[in-house]
Amino acid sequence: MDVIIVSPSLDTTQNVSGISSVTQFIINNNPTQNYIHFEQGKKDNEPGGIRRVFPLIAKLREWKKLLATYPQATIHYNFPLSKASIIRDVPFIKYAQHENRKIVIHLHGGVYLTSEKIPSYLNTMLKMVFNETTPIITLSEMERRAIVDRYALKNISVLPNCVDIKDYPIKSECNSKRELTLGYMGRITKEKGMEYLLKACKSLKKDSIPFKLMLAGKEDIQDEYIPRFKESLADDFIYTGVVSGEKKDEFINKLDLFVLPSFFEGLPMSLLECMAQGVVPITTDVGSISDVVSDGTNGIFIAVKDSISIYNAVCELDRDREKLNKFSHEAYKTIKLKFSPDEYIKQLNNIYNKA
Repeated sequence: MDVIIVSPSLDTTQNVSGISSVTQFIINNNPTQNYIHFEQGKKDNEPGGIRRVFPLIAKLREWKKLLATYPQATIHYNFPLSKASIIRDVPFIKYAQHENRKIVIHLHGGVYLTSEKIPSYLNTMLKMVFNETTPIITLSEMERRAIVDRYALKNISVLPNCVDIKDYPIKSECNSKRELTLGYMGRITKEKGMEYLLKACKSLKKDSIPFKLMLAGKEDIQDEYIPRFKESLADDFIYTGVVSGEKKDEFINKLDLFVLPSFFEGLPMSLLECMAQGVVPITTDVGSISDVVSDGTNGIFIAVKDSISIYNAVCELDRDREKLNKFSHEAYKTIKLKFSPDEYIKQLNNIYNKA
């Protein structure tokens, strides 16, 4: 079967995107389908705002031509519910529906997935593409309920993101004595809680609690955070830029704790990748994260927009290395037991067939 799959660039040097990681995982693990990638979404170095209008018009023409070239293809449309994505993607999805194409909409978090309030014009746009016949994929049961409650849809499948555990060996030993290494991997933005991570790290340094902080990814606004981390933490801070492949594995393997103070999420691939190597998550309980992280069992939940809870969680695991070791093994075991690539692909192909 031909499947047109829509996502940002799959080139990690051009784009830092969890959706791209999910797309690459699907393509690599589903050889029974012939995937045709349609790149949708600006690259990290491209300007946003009104300057995107003319490129999007050209992109829509490209979209129509691609659909005409593959008239029997199923469309797998990855769709985060953010303001920019809703405005950008709805015309593309609506065109495919107008042409009576087989399409699956795969939701990937975004502030308006579970938000209590959504601007009326964005809600109207979503109602244009959410209907009884188009299959919807959500990342968790919680997200499914949110969509059902708001749009009264029934054709919804729950399919949590997945990683291939065989690619991620468990750490051979626990950090019993050395300073803890904290890490974050992804977009470096305000919405990811960088302000609160910085404040927590400054408090740790002030109180002479030894640690290292490693950041991997790209700033949405250049020099918004990296210079401030460098100035405040000096030699206790390492910035690697974007990592992928072996460099990503090496980055994760150096971490003891993965700190994710996001304001909203879907089910981050970076979280799954870190837990698959036994890195203990310290994260906000947002989106579908609670489907993977169990507070006090394989990680620690922190409050949204709260540096003190980050500080306290790091101190707790710094003091109790036995608990750190236990959480590490439980994190690895969670991914191994709950996330099977074979089962993921089986469920995905069933969704394609029902489309």
